[in-house]
Amino acid sequence: ESTSAESTSADSRFDREAAERVLRRAIHLADAAERSSADDGLAEQALIEAAEELGLDAGAVRLAAAEERLGLLHDGHGGVLDRLAGPAEVTASALVESSAADTMAHADEWLRRHGSLRRRRHDPEALVATYTRRSDFAANVQRSVRSVLGREQLDKVRHLKLAVAAVDDDHSAIVLVGDLSTDRSATAAAGLSIAGIGSAFSVAGAFTGTGILWLGVPASIAAGFGVLRWRVAALADVRGALEGVLGRVVAADTEPGVISEVRDRLRSQWSRPAAR
Repeated sequence: ESTSAESTSADSRFDREAAERVLRRAIHLADAAERSSADDGLAEQALIEAAEELGLDAGAVRLAAAEERLGLLHDGHGGVLDRLAGPAEVTASALVESSAADTMAHADEWLRRHGSLRRRRHDPEALVATYTRRSDFAANVQRSVRSVLGREQLDKVRHLKLAVAAVDDDHSAIVLVGDLSTDRSATAAAGLSIAGIGSAFSVAGAFTGTGILWLGVPASIAAGFGVLRWRVAALADVRGALEGVLGRVVAADTEPGVISEVRDRLRSQWSRPAAR
């Protein structure tokens, strides 16, 4: 009977949701077992094999593992400001068929030549670099023209971080991190100002004898909260723009010069036959 029970257990199959529940419970039980530090940890290959059993792509696991090594994955429990106004950073990542060194060199060159960015710090050993928006006349003209043409994608990102991690000899993970901390601080200050000043005026007016002005307190708080939530909704566009830039970096999409692009568009307009 024992052999039969063991065979039945070994042959049991779970759907994906059930398998995820089992794995989560197993991790919880393992953490509660107070194992020795020598037994802690899980090999990346073991994670890949477990994910493949759940029908997940191994490449997605390797990319996620690389993001973890780069310190980009969090437990999801952010602070109050994160919950109200969204995170201070947005990220985009991809798995590419290239060595880490080659990926870093190519991405760095693309961002400086075609992204109107200036490199501020570069650590070739750690494969990390940071960039800021160029403010020279040529860069401003490039951004203005790209904005008119609907191609400017980093208008809200003032500081950008590039990080690359090796997956194996022929593959690497590339990550772009957009720093939006200044934007978030400004939005939080605006939201708090609207809520605070509006509430103060409402209370002052109510004490002078106009009781209905008490309604201005919750209205002001709601307006300030709305400003914060508007930023959260706008983050999806920023994240999409960052993913678009990353896609162009990976694809080596080298856009033509701004002047030549404008010239070509004008020529196409002039070459159209006149409407009769």
